[in-house]
Amino acid sequence: MNRLEVLGWWFHEEAPDAYPRPQLLVSPCNEKERNDAVAYLRAGHTVVAYEASSHCRFACGEPDMGHRDLTDGTFVWPDGLAHYVEHHDVRLPSHFVAHVHARGAKVAPFELPAPRRGLFDKAPWLAWSRAQGACLDLTGWEIPTPEDARSIARELPAVAYEAIVLCRGDTREVVLRLAAGSLVVHQLRPDGHVPRRLAGWHDWPIAT
Repeated sequence: MNRLEVLGWWFHEEAPDAYPRPQLLVSPCNEKERNDAVAYLRAGHTVVAYEASSHCRFACGEPDMGHRDLTDGTFVWPDGLAHYVEHHDVRLPSHFVAHVHARGAKVAPFELPAPRRGLFDKAPWLAWSRAQGACLDLTGWEIPTPEDARSIARELPAVAYEAIVLCRGDTREVVLRLAAGSLVVHQLRPDGHVPRRLAGWHDWPIAT
């Protein structure tokens, strides 16, 4: 049975993952190409709906980024993806752009697939995004379990932070989120280690 190729799944600042940051995919394109893509994305059919709405990763103030995944029978994307293309010039894979062009920017009739485990194929999206230099290098880092977070907190009694975002056991390092979205990479060792401060995820190394 055919799977749906994912588009527009983004990095989550509070639960970092392998998905791309849309800020690293900004590239103005031909106006007609952009308009066609936006119209096509908005014409998709709902395959899954969620209770919570998404948010714009550019923090532009858009109040409603939607709460559905849409499809044309070949691709699947969040219904807020059109916003990224239209308002933030986020580019999409060339084979999707060609797909839209070949169909005259209109979604052809198709049989809507029933949601099932394994229906969405994220591998092409991740591979393309990584090739574009849009993914962060999180090799070796993990989101701490609640037990890990409690243990780490006990070792950082004098450090003020909002959340423990990532940890890495081989070097006993943690990433802490501070106020206003800044980050600090802190080593859990009493050896004079100087924490490495980052203004935000845009300062994190890119995966190659």
